[in-house]
Amino acid sequence: MRGLFRSRPSSSWLKELPRLILIFLFVLTAADKAIHFDGFVNALGTFQLLPRGSERFTAIFIITAEFAIALGLLPGRWRRPACLAAVLLLAASTALYLVAPSKPVCGAWFTLTVNTGQPLHIFQNLIFIGLAAMTWLDAPRPPATPDTSSGSYPSRHSAAPPNPTTEDLSAHQIFLKVEGKGGQ
Repeated sequence: MRGLFRSRPSSSWLKELPRLILIFLFVLTAADKAIHFDGFVNALGTFQLLPRGSERFTAIFIITAEFAIALGLLPGRWRRPACLAAVLLLAASTALYLVAPSKPVCGAWFTLTVNTGQPLHIFQNLIFIGLAAMTWLDAPRPPATPDTSSGSYPSRHSAAPPNPTTEDLSAHQIFLKVEGKGGQ
């Protein structure tokens, strides 16, 4: 499968739409959490799943991951890893909503979804996971790498031409030749 929308030339803007939505989502959610950092740290504490004192580190990690995902979705080379990271982050937060205490907790849009119900968050995350999967399917594939596992390393993979006098000698024989203590 070459891509979800690649068969239709008139839909080039349509194939970029899931990626643009995800970039918008991750930039705004990370910015929202960074602006309201202390509130986000307190909201992480309401999950009661993290060790005490680790909320601030976790908040920094989540904000950084969201910004990194948004940046990774921009160039073609990093799109697939960014989509994978987005799916992992969204799946982890969905799992968190499922195991968290029943009281309402914050969602991706921190200031908009604080104290709202969990079913909305789960539904949102499933939609965003779908968008990430669509983006992953349409992302450029990395070029195939050549197999470098065969052959001798120095003579076939270095830029220098092989040395015919030492090419077939063992390390001990080369050492003796350099020291001047013996030839072949």
